Amino acid sequence: MKIVNEKGKLFGLINIIDLMVVLILALIIVGGASRFRTKPIVVNDDSKAIITFAVSDIRMATVENIIVGDPIYHYDKGGYIGDILDLKVEPYKEPLESDGKWINAEIPEKYVATFTVEADVRDNPDFILVGGEQTRIGVEFRVKNKRIAFFATVMKMEVQ
Repeated sequence: MKIVNEKGKLFGLINIIDLMVVLILALIIVGGASRFRTKPIVVNDDSKAIITFAVSDIRMATVENIIVGDPIYHYDKGGYIGDILDLKVEPYKEPLESDGKWINAEIPEKYVATFTVEADVRDNPDFILVGGEQTRIGVEFRVKNKRIAFFATVMKMEVQ
């Protein structure tokens, strides 16, 4: 008995191409099932953190509406980040050329607000989750509350 007959059937039962298609489908099904069976490791380590945000190039109207004690939320996801603990305001400076030298000149009616927030975070080995968003130093968030909305950059994070 031949392995492949004149019609291209394996042992006279099934076409070789059909057999390869069935084997590929079986491998895909087994691979998908094993992938869904394994669950990722989830570490539920909820803790408090002090996060410092900086907002630059804003007007006094915005600064006056950043009120200590107000909650802050993630603009896009709506997740609660935390409450404002402290606020520091400085004049906004921009590098300008003057007489062939670069200087940091204050821009009138523009400010830099640095505020700290006490946040509930989920601390994983790979990332820190704040307000439903992975957070790292240098990340720019769009944050909001009832009075304000702006982009704030994470400057410092202290997980407690």
